[in-house]
Amino acid sequence: MILSAFLNNTPCVTFMIPILISWGRRCGVPIKKLLIPLSYAAVLGGTCTSIGTSTNLVIVGLQDARYTKAKQYNDAKFQIFDIAPYGVPYALWGFVFILLTQGFLLPGNSSRYAKDLLIAVRVLPSSSVVKKKLKDSGLLQQAGFHLSGIYRDGKFVSKPDGSWLLEGGDILYVAGEFDVVEFVGEEYGLGLVNAEAEAAAERPFTTGEETVFTATGGAPYQKLVQATISKTSDLIGRTVREVSWQGRFGLIPVAIQRGNGREDGRLNDVVLAAGDVLILDTTPFYDEEREDSKNNFEGKVRAVKDGAAKEFVVGVKVKKSSEVVNKTVSAAGLRGIPGLFVLSVDRADGTSVDATDYLYKIQPDDTIWIATDIGAVGFLSKFPGLELVQQEQVDKTGTSILYRHLVQAAVSHKGPIVGKTVRDVRFRTLYNAAVVAVHREGARVPLKVQDIVLQGGDVLLISCHTNWADEHKHDKSFVLVQPVPDSSPPKRSRMVIGVLLATGMVLTQIIGGLKGKEYIHLWPCAVLTAALMLLTGCMNADQARKAIFWDVYLTIAAAFGVSAALEGTGVAASFANGIISIGKNLHSDGAALIAIYIATALLSELLTNNAAGAIMYPIAAIAGDALKISPRETSVAIMLGASAGFINPFSYQCNLMVYAAGNYSVREFAIIGAPFQIWLMVVAGFILCYMKEWHQVWIVSWICTAGIVLLPALYFLLPTRIQLKIDGFFDRVAHAINPKHIIERRNSLRRQASRTGSDGTGTSESPKALGVPKVITA
Repeated sequence: MILSAFLNNTPCVTFMIPILISWGRRCGVPIKKLLIPLSYAAVLGGTCTSIGTSTNLVIVGLQDARYTKAKQYNDAKFQIFDIAPYGVPYALWGFVFILLTQGFLLPGNSSRYAKDLLIAVRVLPSSSVVKKKLKDSGLLQQAGFHLSGIYRDGKFVSKPDGSWLLEGGDILYVAGEFDVVEFVGEEYGLGLVNAEAEAAAERPFTTGEETVFTATGGAPYQKLVQATISKTSDLIGRTVREVSWQGRFGLIPVAIQRGNGREDGRLNDVVLAAGDVLILDTTPFYDEEREDSKNNFEGKVRAVKDGAAKEFVVGVKVKKSSEVVNKTVSAAGLRGIPGLFVLSVDRADGTSVDATDYLYKIQPDDTIWIATDIGAVGFLSKFPGLELVQQEQVDKTGTSILYRHLVQAAVSHKGPIVGKTVRDVRFRTLYNAAVVAVHREGARVPLKVQDIVLQGGDVLLISCHTNWADEHKHDKSFVLVQPVPDSSPPKRSRMVIGVLLATGMVLTQIIGGLKGKEYIHLWPCAVLTAALMLLTGCMNADQARKAIFWDVYLTIAAAFGVSAALEGTGVAASFANGIISIGKNLHSDGAALIAIYIATALLSELLTNNAAGAIMYPIAAIAGDALKISPRETSVAIMLGASAGFINPFSYQCNLMVYAAGNYSVREFAIIGAPFQIWLMVVAGFILCYMKEWHQVWIVSWICTAGIVLLPALYFLLPTRIQLKIDGFFDRVAHAINPKHIIERRNSLRRQASRTGSDGTGTSESPKALGVPKVITA
């Protein structure tokens, strides 16, 4: 929030997304509880200064143009902190809302696909939880990972207590979502068990060698699909075990959605019912158009996850000063990152540690071998304390770090380098570039890049000059030469200079705003700062050009035309009359400002925030002039409203970025966004009505925020028994008001009523009818 008050919102969110994903994975915090607040924080921070967002600059420009033309020079000025008396309380109360409601409004680690699944995982012999009690294993503390039973030696134990000692080979039955269970499995060494593997575990002399991932970093499944049992299916009433899944459908059950009145048991013992949602793995014999599939599955079978191997194997060396030293791979934040999987660790003494050793602590000079897709390469290159194994070769190319980036190049089948190793080709000398990693379809290539014998179709990941792709696009050795976006290495040696220059630019505006005197206009100041960054090597000219968001500039330029057109045609005056009548009828300037805010906020949900501000400004300005409202106060109302795009993920660029990164659904955004929007409308109403008393608003806002932040700290000083009682109370409140649980309770009562006969007595069903095996209750 603080950063986005002085920097563009979009880059703030861009560099924070991978940091939060890594941090959340390490701390067991659901990613979806972090990314929506990240977007909202960037938006709220932008309302604290006039340079916080491009929308504010649009309004500042429109105000300056309007009142300079009218020769009202005092009204034309809008300083950097003129919005702060109102924007800061607005941001603080938004922060308070997130803190108070995150427990029940923000989603957990949910996906857009089936939720509340019954999934089986096996404790691998190398798992970190072997010989540990359940309560000490860390599994019970994982959000979205609820243990419902354990299978060992032919017996299923329902709801084992915390003293249960875990052994290698135990099959754990978990209620949760697939993404969560898969991550926890990778973190703790738990192998996914499908219906066939579960059946094999019942036979004697089976070892159960399931792994979390294959040697190339691919998942232990081919391609997962989601299917729903239709009402006319002949599978209804049969257990999962009784169906010939591979023979009929070319599928293998992996998980099934719980519900239909059944209790948790084993996957193969579940009796199928209409409406059951299954997650299934595909085999080479799977055909979506098969008639049997159409007759038994409702609607279209949807693809869920592709288990294909990661594209590249990359080696990174651990520096002595790295923060990952003496941490496990999990604690270092290298597990659970989308598109990245640790294969092994080569120690400095020549020995190797497999990725399944979850207890090994990374040491200086270790080489970590990682399978990664192209999207995660950028994250890896910017990970502090790690450098590419090929870094020495990269440095020998002589290419300045200012002009380095990564390029993908596929080896031509008839090219001159086919059949030779990277070393034999003398790649660095010949091409003045270094091969960082190699991808080969369907096979794991050796980890030592220099010794790889190149084949036609291999995809090379090359560190080179920014002009390299253009220079070699017609080279007979390669086909499909393509630069990797945003792959320039971080220029850490210029970091201090960059921070000082940016801080200096902001300070010129802060000092001018506090003293009420403009020492240097923001525009020349920003141009001068950019020029100094170019001269000091913080960026190159290409990066500077690409950093210019032309669409934003065009939108801002067009905004002036739209504003002038609305005013010149009389459209703005017509709408302004409505706001004027509100203010006059209620005898309140605050009421008119609230009307401006609400209209702008609603527009910002449907249009871009810049467009909403441009359309509303002439309307609000005419109304403000008629009601003798200060132009600054009118602009503040529009600035706050134009940034209030919280319900629709497509209404704001920051929302759209976290929407994709967090795999949210539109509904999940609306569940938190709609009450957030209403809350901020109320907050904005108070702020706009008491603009003259902004000092009191500030004091109340800061006191309330401090109290809400400090209360949890005081809570941890209480005795544990009191903490548990407080936790229980809030859990009951959250459960009682959760719409999902309300619907579940209502459906449960309906099912209970339908099972009750006319004489008032209930009918009982056999365990088999409910899909419940014989169990032992621990």
